[in-house]
Amino acid sequence: MRLITISIILSCWSKLVFSLSSGDMASMSCLEVASNWQQVEQAQQQGTFRFARDQGPITWNIDHTAPFSEYLAQAKAIISSRNTRAQQNCPILTPVAKQLGYEITDVKVADLVAPFELRHNNNDRAILLIHGLTDSPFTFHYLAGQLYQQGYNVRAILLPGHGTAPSDLQHIELSQWQALVNYAVARTSQDFQQFAVLGYSTGAALAITAVSKNPTENITAMALISPASEPHNKHGWLAKWIAKVPFINWIDEDADFDFAKYESFPWQAAALANDAMATLATQTFPANLPLFSAFSEVDTTIDSLASLAMLERFALDSQRPTTHSLLYYGNKNTAKAQLPKGYNILSPRCDHLTCDSTIDMSHIGILQPPEHPYYGWQGTYRSCGGYLAELPKYLECKKHPTPLLGERTSRNTSYEVPLQRLTFNPTYDDFVAYLTTFLDNHFSTHVQP
Repeated sequence: MRLITISIILSCWSKLVFSLSSGDMASMSCLEVASNWQQVEQAQQQGTFRFARDQGPITWNIDHTAPFSEYLAQAKAIISSRNTRAQQNCPILTPVAKQLGYEITDVKVADLVAPFELRHNNNDRAILLIHGLTDSPFTFHYLAGQLYQQGYNVRAILLPGHGTAPSDLQHIELSQWQALVNYAVARTSQDFQQFAVLGYSTGAALAITAVSKNPTENITAMALISPASEPHNKHGWLAKWIAKVPFINWIDEDADFDFAKYESFPWQAAALANDAMATLATQTFPANLPLFSAFSEVDTTIDSLASLAMLERFALDSQRPTTHSLLYYGNKNTAKAQLPKGYNILSPRCDHLTCDSTIDMSHIGILQPPEHPYYGWQGTYRSCGGYLAELPKYLECKKHPTPLLGERTSRNTSYEVPLQRLTFNPTYDDFVAYLTTFLDNHFSTHVQP
């Protein structure tokens, strides 16, 4: 009996300490949480940031006549009511945060994950940005700032179920994602004389479907970054059935220390992404619409060969393959063998000091500059999910002074030195130069800042 009593006391004490440490994390800044990887095991087990507050709606009831400003307000309200970290201090003064008027002392998590708009005093030209699965508009905070400085009006939306907590993705349908993207494309078409759409990962798949089904005369170009064409795992179609099994909710249950991108991953999210990609098989790319793409040959999320096949089909649909460009992070000959004659295939040049430790480009790295204070090479956050099932290696990845950088492949994670999944682009300047040159060339006149 005495042993049982001691066991109960120890169990209660453990739960109390556990609860206190979780509460402490909730009161930290977003940077302190990301740096607190020593408590990753506790956060994983308890799901400290995995679950949203059950307050208010998960998504906006779309009014297709509503101005974009109303959508922004509604989305921010959802984040504020459902995200337990919404009011957590997050002192990251990105170009977008600066342009929106924030000071480093008052930036909150809600401000950085929310959709946004950067406007000039004109309605000439705009870029609509659509993020990917488990992500948020924070992923565009550097690219959007540069596009704005070059004279473009910029909009970024937040897909339903994002910006709050991973559990909200369990209650979302593909039709809700597509409805919001359709609204954003139609609204941007109405508000600006010319516009382009840039989609990242699953956001690229949603953008293609929206533009293909409802082409507008004033869309001048599209850009696809790490586009979701087909999953690397060919059993992705099973996700929608597994998601229906009671009590089997999560593929990954991580700490979710990253305030801007979910680390835990529900089966329902995989099912939604698979359905979004499946719709692409029946989509015809709009004739004469210029297309820019950028992705890695080594991608553990998306099948890069399927992406090349998709680009080949789109080039034939568009009837103008010479207006299509691909920035390919891999063997240029592989892309050249797949794509039609006249396709503009570009190769990045790596001269950043991290190039020697970079093995290959990852699915998630292209959009971020090396100097990014959160995702950059000296940033606060490290992506070590390749070792999620091996806690010692996970912790070594978090603390190693010079980890390898690259995609999360079994080969890359087999080295003695741990692999940090590449969250930034060592050739970012090349990427931005190629993208903006493409955009400038396909608007009717060059954009003036």
